[in-house]
Amino acid sequence: MKYIALLIALFVAADASASAKGAYELYQKDKSKTRDKKIAHELIEGNYYFSAIPYINTYLENNTEIDAELEADIETLVIKTGTMAVLNLDEKRLEGFNIPSISLILGTRLFNKDQNAKAYEILSRIPETHQFSGEAALIKGTIRNLERKNIEALNLYQSCVNKSTALESSANGEKLKRYYNYLKETCIIRTARVKIEEKKYDEALVIYEQIDKRSYKWPYILMDQAWANYYLKDYNRALGLTVTYKAPLLQSYFFPEAEVLMALSYYNLCLWDDSLKVVDHFYDVYQPKAQALKDILGKNKASHTYFLDLYYADTETRENLNPFIRNLITQTRKQVKFNLDLASLKAAKDELQLLKRLKNKNDFTEGLEANLGSTIGFISAKINFYIKKEIFTFINEIHKHSFSMFNLKLELLSKKRDEIYNAKALAEAPRQRGSDSNVNRKSNQYFFDFNGSFWADELGDYSFGLQSSCKDTTKVANK
Repeated sequence: MKYIALLIALFVAADASASAKGAYELYQKDKSKTRDKKIAHELIEGNYYFSAIPYINTYLENNTEIDAELEADIETLVIKTGTMAVLNLDEKRLEGFNIPSISLILGTRLFNKDQNAKAYEILSRIPETHQFSGEAALIKGTIRNLERKNIEALNLYQSCVNKSTALESSANGEKLKRYYNYLKETCIIRTARVKIEEKKYDEALVIYEQIDKRSYKWPYILMDQAWANYYLKDYNRALGLTVTYKAPLLQSYFFPEAEVLMALSYYNLCLWDDSLKVVDHFYDVYQPKAQALKDILGKNKASHTYFLDLYYADTETRENLNPFIRNLITQTRKQVKFNLDLASLKAAKDELQLLKRLKNKNDFTEGLEANLGSTIGFISAKINFYIKKEIFTFINEIHKHSFSMFNLKLELLSKKRDEIYNAKALAEAPRQRGSDSNVNRKSNQYFFDFNGSFWADELGDYSFGLQSSCKDTTKVANK
């Protein structure tokens, strides 16, 4: 088997070398206005996708005609390099090219700049039958949702689900299948969140059930499901869902909001002592974590590579990091967007090594290497900024929820002393407090009491079985 793999590698290298040679010959001899387009095509044929981008850019800057071959090449670049394709063209120039791949790039760029009306118009150019129509439907649905046009948003999300499901089934290659599954799950989750906005919590919960527990997105939807149950006043199930984060398989996931929801759920069951314990735990655990993150950000705020280097660090280096920092890096590594950017970085680095192995060096190949080196630097800085932004967001989340917890603690401390649950009794006999009679479940939900077994062996939709201690159940705390 290893000899077959070596033979394939040799054929690939030979083909790449031939394409680089063909591109160089065009670079030397072709003086036509389509030279850059032809060079890009030769490079793409040799799998030099990132190297082809500057030549595509140069051609589009000076020409308005896009033939079928060039359109196919640009689509290939979008698939292989993502938003790196036609990176340097300004938006006015891009707007003049009415092909699906450029419409997707421009529409995405405008959406990221909050130019939603223009983005929707550009994305609407993409035909419903095109392979990029699913991505377009996702962004257009999000725009309509932001405009509170939820009927249109839901229709677009459903279109996205249908298209990505069909493309997933017909895709060749595991990576492409995973991408279309990711797109499908994103649109399913957006649909459920629209239902939550509309306070249709039961409908949202049914939609969330479509997300497989093996999905990287599943840990993130637990909070949505927990809030939906909270608003349905099923505080026991809200508690069960938040406690799922304590499972060993999810130990690298940190959600300060889960602590807030847990404290509020106990509060609404009038279990004051339990709620106070959660509030105190929040301050004991998350305040030091926020400070640790601040220290790291302060020391490395000017670096364009520090946070990316943490990802690549060897096991010993990572073990010496603050455990919280280590787990936060692990959590970021599991995010699909991060992995897509990381895949682009790896592909660009592999391409650079392919160029370096070419035997015949000349000004053309040296230019390709220089351009690719700049591209690698850009992608690296982009990923580094993404990780840094995630850390900033996390710190802000902690500060925001600290304010909510402070107000809740004041409310708890104002309760009458004779209504506070006996903490010693809770500590000594925690298993005597719950009962399956207090668990609300649907006909399609199984029930396991985990008597004599470890609950974290299975990741499920858990529910506590606590009895409310409230005398007046009409008073409910809101998020």
